[in-house]
Amino acid sequence: MDRVVPGEEERLSASTPNVKKGTRGPVADSLATLYERRWLLLYFIQRQLSSNYRKSFLGFLWIVLTPLLMIALYTLVFSEVVGLRFRQAPGVANFGLYLYCGLIPFLALTEAINKSVGSIRGNSNLVQKVVFPTEILPLSTTITGFISSMFGLGVLITLVGILERELHWTMALLPVVMAVQLVMALGASYLMAVAGAYLPDLKEVTSAFMRAMFFATPIIWPPELAYDAGLGFLVDYNPLAFLVMSYRDVVLNGQIPGATPVLWWSLFAVTLVVGGFLLFVTVKKRFPDLI
Repeated sequence: MDRVVPGEEERLSASTPNVKKGTRGPVADSLATLYERRWLLLYFIQRQLSSNYRKSFLGFLWIVLTPLLMIALYTLVFSEVVGLRFRQAPGVANFGLYLYCGLIPFLALTEAINKSVGSIRGNSNLVQKVVFPTEILPLSTTITGFISSMFGLGVLITLVGILERELHWTMALLPVVMAVQLVMALGASYLMAVAGAYLPDLKEVTSAFMRAMFFATPIIWPPELAYDAGLGFLVDYNPLAFLVMSYRDVVLNGQIPGATPVLWWSLFAVTLVVGGFLLFVTVKKRFPDLI
């Protein structure tokens, strides 16, 4: 997340109304604060989206061009250069769609985690000097990445309709899968924001870990390969694997994800976001002293 420029913090403080805290408890107070200052959340989301493209010549057009370029790049590298084409598809372009379909949830979750881990230290001017609802920082980062992934998903669906001349009815189930993804990402973001406030070097470690997770998730290799090698746990206990395979099922394969995995990972996502938010609210008073 970009730092707030000098002078902007005073404007945010001056325009942010004081929210009276009652006797409802810290969690209820935090949720009430988020609701009453929802305009501030929208401001941060808009600010992060615009900061990604405002210095480029094409501006917001990159939000559509980026997925197109990624599809072309991954198709070229993994299908033509490396010679990896495990999907029985009638063309190279279809294999590129297969790869990018798996990348959409992975990149969204990775962006949320990588940016949230430094969200407290990266906005120390707000955390230390301004009466500011720090809960907004991981939340805005997660939603911004989610919005970007929705544009990528729109490009993917459009290309699927053009190249394969068929859109499966199972795409109607996408909101369910995306809801699980969003809740899971939000829970991880709150946890990593707390951890990043306590551990200054965690950002570099997290970035390396997420790069390793790319190869430990069935994005460029088929899930069957893990089971054949006795490494089925990489698929069964990997939340990223669940999201990748669910996206492919509903968008490309026209299949309904299994009810048991959906229920299990939905419960996991809810537990993660509740636990992450509770931990964040509990320790947020210590953030100014930590950074």
